[in-house]
Amino acid sequence: MKRINIRTILFAMSLLVMGSCGDEDDVKIILDTVDDGMLITANVEEIILSQDLMDETALTFHWNPAQERNNNGSITYYFKLGLPGLTTAIDKIEIEEGVSEYSINHFDLNSMLYGLGVNLGSTTQIEAEVIAWSEGDYFVKPEISKTKVIVTTFEIAPVNLYLVGSANPKGPEISDGIKLTEIIEGRNIGNNYEWVGTLQEGTFKFVNSITEDKGSWSKGDNETSLVKQETIGTSDLEFTVTKAGLYSIILDKKKTEIIHGYKGFSHVWGVGLGIGIAWSMPSSTEFNWDPNNPGIFTLECTTQANQDFKLPYNDQSSGWSCPFLRPVNANANIWEDDKLQATPSGYNPDLKWLITEEQAGECILTIDAFNMTISLEKKTN
Repeated sequence: MKRINIRTILFAMSLLVMGSCGDEDDVKIILDTVDDGMLITANVEEIILSQDLMDETALTFHWNPAQERNNNGSITYYFKLGLPGLTTAIDKIEIEEGVSEYSINHFDLNSMLYGLGVNLGSTTQIEAEVIAWSEGDYFVKPEISKTKVIVTTFEIAPVNLYLVGSANPKGPEISDGIKLTEIIEGRNIGNNYEWVGTLQEGTFKFVNSITEDKGSWSKGDNETSLVKQETIGTSDLEFTVTKAGLYSIILDKKKTEIIHGYKGFSHVWGVGLGIGIAWSMPSSTEFNWDPNNPGIFTLECTTQANQDFKLPYNDQSSGWSCPFLRPVNANANIWEDDKLQATPSGYNPDLKWLITEEQAGECILTIDAFNMTISLEKKTN
């Protein structure tokens, strides 16, 4: 038996009807439709979003099953959320079979509204819509249900963390604490921090506030672990600074991990034909620095035999009179004398390293800032 295409018959009938009608006749095509029986509702009529609750559910929308249609179709549900009228909205979301609700947490709703042009820290009305689409023998209008909620968004606020202790050059009191820089990536708020600055010999830990006791973060079982303390205690283990100077800290509260160490120099550059760099200042060739290994600077270079070099550091603004890292002796051979010194602006004599025939080629130059040494390693093919 051949299957009759209902859509084709309806289309043909509509053409016949229109062709048989005069100019004064009204033609109406009535499609199968139903009233809203899904009655979508939200768990609240109004909500103030909170950064402190960012992973908790803010809104849950629930609806009844859609009504069965006459086209023998299967029903698929779609959900849409946006500003009133839904011309500004997220793309519709297909709902899994058997599910009759949709939830969104504080952070995701806040981010969604910001992406739709809503200012953070403002109040707006949003609209939710569930669409029941029936795919069957012929087209029927979908069943649609809508509701509205008033939402107040939040501005992302920094979660401060301070370094305190006797290693702080500003003073040992908590009120002297140095604020670390918070790194915010997406929903990861109040967990990651970094800091580069000067410390003196002494000890340090971290506190959440310098005006009231909101707890602290102290040293764990080793130099890379943190322990959260609910209150600031005098018996907390602290990290130790044995050499004054420039330090780097990166910290992850969520993982309770810390990487800290002596950095020594804010920048190191190279200049001199001995490492394949023109004798021109300021140098544009800077050593690489990795905060996960804060005391080490490296430079990949092509060394040239019987040529020399020296290393500007921190500030090149005064040109050839700027501070340089130099060897202790003139025409030093790195493989025999690995000590370096940080000389100030205008230093004399003009000490430099000299590259030998054996050292020429593709190399890696490494500075150990804490131990004040330099090494040259030839690359192997």
